[in-house]
Amino acid sequence: MARRGSNSRTAVATRSALNAREVYQATRRSAYGSSPDDLFAVNPLRRSAAISFGSWALLVIPAAFMNGDLQALFLIGFGWMAAAGVVFVTPIFFWSLAEVGWRAYRRKKHPGIEELDISQRVYNLLIRHGFETIEQIDRTPDSSLLLLSNVDARTLHNIRRAVNIWKYQRWQERGFPLGETPDKIS
Repeated sequence: MARRGSNSRTAVATRSALNAREVYQATRRSAYGSSPDDLFAVNPLRRSAAISFGSWALLVIPAAFMNGDLQALFLIGFGWMAAAGVVFVTPIFFWSLAEVGWRAYRRKKHPGIEELDISQRVYNLLIRHGFETIEQIDRTPDSSLLLLSNVDARTLHNIRRAVNIWKYQRWQERGFPLGETPDKIS
């Protein structure tokens, strides 16, 4: 009998763990503003471009290359869907295009920590503590980095070494300009 009770407690604990995981997944999705039902959550630029250009094609091709009843059939049958695609998806396409351009500019101006030659553990540690750019890491004093959880002297040495190598490589790409040292690169 005691064994049977422990199984039911285990089942309840497993069920509550599954429920907690589902709640976590639901809050995680809503915190980022997307869900599995969101059509533009994954690769919004490509999807919005395809829908936008397809919608424009459904409007322009029948109007330009068809006549009479066939033109009317296509425009009445598919024109309303194409117009909805143009009205709702074309702004998403331009918004996604602006986001991609902004992200490219930001990565060029402030390179991310994914460019550093560090282990996955150190990368995850830096991301977890809010470090996104090499400049943020470089400006942070050693004493502050050592206060982060799971950062010891060896990890700090690996981080500083990776940042210095990255700076040296940028200096080397510039052709070793006089009056500039790798320390001044950010």
